[in-house]
Amino acid sequence: MHDRNPSAAVQEAVQEAPASRAEAMLLEFLVEHEAACPVCGYNLKTLTRPICPECGSELVLTVGATRLRLGWLFVALAPGFFSGIAAGFLLIPIVLRYVVGDGGWSHLLNLVDLFGWCSGVFAILLAWKRHRFLALPRGQQMMFALAIWAIHVTVLMVFLLMIRRWL
Repeated sequence: MHDRNPSAAVQEAVQEAPASRAEAMLLEFLVEHEAACPVCGYNLKTLTRPICPECGSELVLTVGATRLRLGWLFVALAPGFFSGIAAGFLLIPIVLRYVVGDGGWSHLLNLVDLFGWCSGVFAILLAWKRHRFLALPRGQQMMFALAIWAIHVTVLMVFLLMIRRWL
């Protein structure tokens, strides 16, 4: 004879039953394999519900790459982030010259600063939409990254030549 209430047993079974095939597959995998909770690192082997018992995080079955190839993405982002940060610092002498100095504008300095801001915004957008970049074949990623570097090096060389002309 069972000493438990049948309705309580049914309720417990409903609570423990996976809500979807993905949850069932996750729990089935964890019966035989050790896996750490991605949030707290708790060993999830023999889990009965798709919730970490240690931290309470909901767990989902996902597909992941064994090795993400981010090299060309970083190569493509580097000059844009650098230019964006440099544009922020370059804005200081531009504003100081206008407010405290002679009140004039340097068209070259303003153009370089504008390029830096645009480059920084482009780098942020590229980082935000990185999945599109990463979906490209590696050869196209390389060409895209090298084109970004070529543009930045060209702008830097033109800037240095223009400064040399005025010095």
